[in-house]
Amino acid sequence: MRRVSGIIALAVALGAGCGGGPRPEADERDAPTRPLRAGSGLNVLLITIDTLRADHMSLYGYPRETTPHIDAFAQSGITFDQAYTYWPKTRGSFVAMMTGRLAAQSGYGKTHPLLLDFNPTLAGILREAGYETVAVVDNPNVAASLGYAKGFDRYRETWEEKALVSEMDRARAITSDGVQFLREASPERPFLLWLHYVNPHAPYTPPPPFDGAFLDEEAQRGPALEPVDGVNGGVARVWEVPGRGLGYYVAQYDGEIAVTDAEVGQVLESLRSSEVGERTIVILTSDHGESLGEHNYYFDHGQNLYDPSMRIPLVMVGPGLSGGERSDTLATTLDLVPTVLDAVKVSFPPGLTGRSLLGVGRGGAGPDRPRLFGQNDRNLLGSWDDRFKIVATPREEGTDYALFDREKDPGETHDVGPRMPGALREQREELEAFRQTIDSQRAKTRRLLEGRSGEERLSPEACEKLKAMGYIQQACPQHQ
Repeated sequence: MRRVSGIIALAVALGAGCGGGPRPEADERDAPTRPLRAGSGLNVLLITIDTLRADHMSLYGYPRETTPHIDAFAQSGITFDQAYTYWPKTRGSFVAMMTGRLAAQSGYGKTHPLLLDFNPTLAGILREAGYETVAVVDNPNVAASLGYAKGFDRYRETWEEKALVSEMDRARAITSDGVQFLREASPERPFLLWLHYVNPHAPYTPPPPFDGAFLDEEAQRGPALEPVDGVNGGVARVWEVPGRGLGYYVAQYDGEIAVTDAEVGQVLESLRSSEVGERTIVILTSDHGESLGEHNYYFDHGQNLYDPSMRIPLVMVGPGLSGGERSDTLATTLDLVPTVLDAVKVSFPPGLTGRSLLGVGRGGAGPDRPRLFGQNDRNLLGSWDDRFKIVATPREEGTDYALFDREKDPGETHDVGPRMPGALREQREELEAFRQTIDSQRAKTRRLLEGRSGEERLSPEACEKLKAMGYIQQACPQHQ
C-alpha cells in the first residue's frame, strides 16, 4: 500500500491542472504586471549557500563550530533534519527550486541545460502579484543568459564585475547589497530577495582567519591525496597543496562554511533591525552538498546520488512559524515554490511536484509523502525513504540497481540487494513507477522543446569563472 499511495500522490501532483502539459508563455520581463491575488503581503528572503552539506554545519551536530550565526537564527524557526536536493548540480537544482517541477516537466537536461522560458517561476509569480523581485548571485551556472533571471526586476551577476576579483569580494558584495536592500525596504511593497553565495564551492580558499580556524588535530588526519586529473582518486592537480592530506582540505571546506556563515549573519542582523523584519519569511538552504572523499570522489558533487551530495540544510523562520523546532519530515528542493506561495497566499501555478512545508513549520503535519526521488546529469535515478535508498544506474547492457540500508549503513557503502530480495523488489517497484511517471511527463514536454535552443550563451567572464571552479576544461573564448 505504501508504494501505491506514494506513486498516486506523485501522479496527482504531476497531473493536477496540467491540461496536457504547461503552455509556452512570453518572457515575463516584457509581459505586463497582472496581479493574481493580493496575497498576505509577507516578504520573502531566500538565502542559498552553494555546495553546503548539512552534516558539516554545527546546526546539524558537526563538532566544529562552523555556523554559529545560522545556529542562533534557527532558534527562531524550524530546522528540517531530512532535507535533500532533487538534483545534485547547481543548474538542475535551481531549475527545480525556482519552478517546483521535475526535469521531465521543466525540460531541463543534457540538450537544454538551462531554465526554459515556458516554466512559471517563483520570481515571476510573485512579480505578477505585485512583489518587487531582486537577486544578487554568484555562480555563472545561474546566469541570466541561462534563464535564471526570469521574473526578477533586478538580477546582479557579481562575477561579471571586474572590480570584484575574488570569491570573497563577490560574497561581500552580496552581503552589502542584501544589507542595504533590507535597510531601505518599505513596508508598503512586499519583496522577494534572493541572495546566492557560491562559497563553499571548490577550490576551498577561505580568507584569514578562517583559513586557519580549523587546522586542529583533526586536520592532520586522513590519507595523503594523490594529484589527479579529474575528481576521482585524489585531489585535482590545479587545487593540490603539496604535503597536505584529506584532513587539511576538509578543514578548508569548513573554513569556507564559517566565513559564509559570518556573511549571512550580517544579512540576518540587518533584517532583524529593519522595518520589515517581522513581516518576512526567511528560508535558508543549499542547492546540493559536496563529496569529501566518500566513494573515492573528492571535492565535487553530482556524479552520484549518495547523501554527501544530496543532503542539504533547510531552515525556515518567519511569522507564525514554530521557534527552535526540528522536523524529520522528508523535504526536497522541489518544495520551495509551494511553501513560499502557501506562506504569502498567492495562487499556485499548475503542475507543481513539490509540497508545501508550511504546515510543518506551524507545528502541524507534514506532506503525506513516504519517500523522495532524485536524478542527476548522468541519468542516475534514485529513491529513498526513512530506511532504504535505491539507485538505478544505466549501462549499455541494461540497468544496475543498488540498494542501501541507510539505517545500518549510513555511509551507503554496501549493496544489500542480493541478500534482501524482498526489500529490493519493493524499492525497485517504487523507482520504476516513478520512471514511468517521468517518461509520460517527458513525452508531454517534448513538444515544448521543439525549436528551442539549448545553447549556452555565457560571457567570457562567466566561462573563466566556471573554469576556475572545475566545470570547464577547455579554453574559454577570448574577451571581446
